[in-house]
Amino acid sequence: MDRPKFAPLPHDQDALSAFIGHVSVLLVAQNVDAITVTMFLREIVDAGGQTLSLEQAKHIASSYVEMVPGNP
Repeated sequence: MDRPKFAPLPHDQDALSAFIGHVSVLLVAQNVDAITVTMFLREIVDAGGQTLSLEQAKHIASSYVEMVPGNP
């Protein structure tokens, strides 16, 4: 199965929650099973949750969605 493609949000710390939410919704919208979505969220939390940088969150998300270069 192809991974969903994700065009990134602006690179700023305030976008972290929006980024995590957007990836989660994208996975659900692409009919990815609930276990995979839960694994993504658990990996984010285990890595530090809201203390992560956006780049760290992107690195984790790249295991679940294809990151598409986008807006700076």
